[in-house]
Amino acid sequence: MDQNGTESTAFEFTGTYNHGLDAKGRLTLPAAFREHLNETSAAKFAIWLDKQCIAIYPLPVWRQFLAKLQSLPWTDARSESVKRVVLSSAFNCEVDKQGRTVLPPHLRELVGIGREVTLVGKGQFVEVWDRAKWADYFKRGHESLEADASRLTL
Repeated sequence: MDQNGTESTAFEFTGTYNHGLDAKGRLTLPAAFREHLNETSAAKFAIWLDKQCIAIYPLPVWRQFLAKLQSLPWTDARSESVKRVVLSSAFNCEVDKQGRTVLPPHLRELVGIGREVTLVGKGQFVEVWDRAKWADYFKRGHESLEADASRLTL
């Protein structure tokens, strides 16, 4: 909450962190992410729209995303399909006092996440990638960075 009593959405998740899942499928969140993802702050898991990773949204960010999803026309088959897939993959993200959370096994399976993962800060939320998939994705993105960035207005 901010000074006015409204939910703040000023998150700054940045960086990449390599971690391993323990035998129970638990992930220890990096200390840098625990300010907004902890045992007292609600969050949601969902499959990110490109189906390559699991996103962890702080609840205020999730609510903004949910509002956008719900504003899509229910008469459009594609928007209804997106809503069904994304919302059916959304689950509460509970973090214990040690900063651990269980990545839902069926979400890990859907996006192909093994025991070794990379957490990627994306500003308003965090992505959890299979480490090998992230390395490949980052390499391709790094190679095209200059050309891709030149097409954007930053």
